[in-house]
Amino acid sequence: MNLKQMEYFVAVAECLNFTRAAKKCFISQTAMTLQIQSLEAKIGVPLFFRDKHHVELTAAGKVYLNEAKAILARTEEAAKLARTAAEGFSGNISIGFIRGYEQSRFSETLRGFHETYPNISIQLVRDNMSALYSLLGDGGCDVAFNLSPYFQSYPELQHRFLSRFPLMAVLYPGHPLAEKKRLQYCELAREDFIIMQPKGRPNDEAEEVMLCYNRGGFVPNIVSREKEVQTVLLAVSAGLGVAILPEYAVRYFQSAQNLVVVPMYKEDKTEEELDFEISWHRQNENPAIEKLLQWIDEHNISE
Repeated sequence: MNLKQMEYFVAVAECLNFTRAAKKCFISQTAMTLQIQSLEAKIGVPLFFRDKHHVELTAAGKVYLNEAKAILARTEEAAKLARTAAEGFSGNISIGFIRGYEQSRFSETLRGFHETYPNISIQLVRDNMSALYSLLGDGGCDVAFNLSPYFQSYPELQHRFLSRFPLMAVLYPGHPLAEKKRLQYCELAREDFIIMQPKGRPNDEAEEVMLCYNRGGFVPNIVSREKEVQTVLLAVSAGLGVAILPEYAVRYFQSAQNLVVVPMYKEDKTEEELDFEISWHRQNENPAIEKLLQWIDEHNISE
């Protein structure tokens, strides 16, 4: 058997019609029939039930279809990798990411990009939201995987939307609101808040403050500012306050015995969400940035 025969088989399996499959593959119907017969002979089992008016996959054909598609996809990916290696593209890229995003599938993104472009050296920078945007401005990193700014504008930066993440309220067990199935911002107006924000920054630079004010109509009472998600969650579990974090940051803590995670909803019963993006400076001419952006587009990266 060969890859062309696999391609012909997949075409017939998808069309369930030899004539249409042959036209799709730019060969004659007779040639298509002979190729499928040859493939079945090599495998040793029939792949189709067929008569003059009907074509249907056999049980063996259904199994072979899944495997054939996987082999063809992997072959195409191998060809892309070979072409990339032949190009000899090399370089460096510094990738920033917001604290907590390591709990997502970010490592899979990095691994996939590295496998495609093994000659691009990757440096990682982990920091808070506002710090990452500052680093893009002063060259501290080339790109940043970050929450989209809720109220600030960065005209010197370019942004590409990646995904939306639900917002989750994090409470300690025994909290009066811990039994709720969903929460609105206004229900947290009297709570003490622990936020992800570097110490020393004024309240009007805290995204959490603006979200509470614009979506709940109150200014939160901030009792602690922390840089690490784990520290925020520790403080919450100790009963020192509550927190609101994106879903990716608490993905692996939702079943923790010392924490209660409750989805945030709007008045219209839709989820409270924040946009997530990748950003870079308009004047940054590092060609590795474009390689990363192309790879993200090709692989539909969303989380």
